[in-house]
Amino acid sequence: MFTGIIREVGVIRRNASGSGAARVEVEVSAGLAAETDFGESIAVNGVCLTAAGKNDRTLCFDAVQSTLKMSNLKRLKKGSLVNIEPSLRINEKLGGHFVLGHVDEEAKLRRMIRGTGFHRMEILFSSNARPYLIPNGSVAIDGVSLTVKSVRPQVFTIDVIPFTFSHTNLQYKRAGDWVNIEYDYLLKRRPQESPS
Repeated sequence: MFTGIIREVGVIRRNASGSGAARVEVEVSAGLAAETDFGESIAVNGVCLTAAGKNDRTLCFDAVQSTLKMSNLKRLKKGSLVNIEPSLRINEKLGGHFVLGHVDEEAKLRRMIRGTGFHRMEILFSSNARPYLIPNGSVAIDGVSLTVKSVRPQVFTIDVIPFTFSHTNLQYKRAGDWVNIEYDYLLKRRPQESPS
């Protein structure tokens, strides 16, 4: 379980695909590496992965084919910047919203509008995701807890405040980039209306 409040931005040092899986190595701060235990869950760009190895500044993960298919992990190269969030501990504040780390889909950034008070992102989404997008509802973009601003056919928008923008990898996104989307778990759990 995560909150969508990013702890730090890590750097991909290795992303090697093998037979149906990939070995992902991420450079993180020495403090985060030291406090991470083997077997612990860490969100990398919003994808829940298990720490399978580490050294002074690197965490190692294995990602299976189904995870690669649903997320942008398969697109990461050496030097790619990724959002990192350790799993939620019982005594910690819940500052964002409940994020499971199970990405629903990979979506394309249609447009990034950079402002002074906020930055707006327009993101394309699949039609079957429409019931999970509501204005002022929650969504996780590359693991970042954000609020849906508006929803139009095939496109939803979010506004990102400067602090969040500058403390996540969202500041490096450009039109055409692929981002991981996890729709709000609570909306996915509500009964869906029957077609009329």
